[in-house]
Amino acid sequence: MISGMYMGEIARLAIERLRKANLLFDGEGSYHLSTRGRFYTKYVSEIEGDDVNNFTVTKQIFEELELVTHNEQDYRLVRHVCSLVSKRAAYLASAGVACLLNRMDRKETTVGVDGSLYRFHPFFHELMIEKTKALIKPGLHFKLMLSHDGSGKGAALVAAVANRLLEKKRQLTRDGTSV
Repeated sequence: MISGMYMGEIARLAIERLRKANLLFDGEGSYHLSTRGRFYTKYVSEIEGDDVNNFTVTKQIFEELELVTHNEQDYRLVRHVCSLVSKRAAYLASAGVACLLNRMDRKETTVGVDGSLYRFHPFFHELMIEKTKALIKPGLHFKLMLSHDGSGKGAALVAAVANRLLEKKRQLTRDGTSV
């Protein structure tokens, strides 16, 4: 539940709960806000990256969601919800990275990170760095590096290595060498 696929929905559920408690939008909702999958993860990133002096992007998003009633308090509260959802996702991802770094116990490691959330969210990288540092053993150092199409390339690499091992096994079998 940390990928970009779910973050928008997690934020939407929290926002909708606050709306139903009359803490947002004077209790008034919209079809889009009450519909699963209609609060996109890109909204989370865009709201967090918005200028807090005028909330221009946030207002546009609220218009897209057809929210009629909204004010500065709503903008700030929705931004806070988005921040909490983002922080949760970054912290969960960091826990996995830190676990691997601690297990590998290498002095320096570069970690490839893929995904639109990591690529486009204004603070995700910094949140992951901060939390991973807090979770790893002293003396371990790491870098997080954006890996474009990491899952596709990773799958191709695994297939290539598996194919090479299979070919080597076949060659050894043909040569009469036991495997």
